[in-house]
Amino acid sequence: MASELSKYVRVVIDQETCISCGACIEVCPYDALEFDENMKSRLMWEKCKDDFSCIEVCPVNCIYKVPESPQIYKDKPGWYRITRVLDPEEQKAFEEWKRKYNVGADPVSIG
Repeated sequence: MASELSKYVRVVIDQETCISCGACIEVCPYDALEFDENMKSRLMWEKCKDDFSCIEVCPVNCIYKVPESPQIYKDKPGWYRITRVLDPEEQKAFEEWKRKYNVGADPVSIG
């Protein structure tokens, strides 16, 4: 599982620009996006499998592939979460992903 999780790029969401339309949530075949408590789109990290259809349907262009995202969005809190406790291999894959793509923000806490 960890090697599978580490191969995906994923997306970053600029929640300040998000207009809460839900288009990205509707189109994701992996149910990897949700509304947060402010009705802004948020990524569920371990569910994202690089479909990227969310980028194409966003009417305000606030979703980016992680390596193409401005650093400011990767550093802001709240745009992604992990939905369950990761096993040690998955946690290692997560930490490698953060380093590889220079993601400064920590995920929203579980529960």
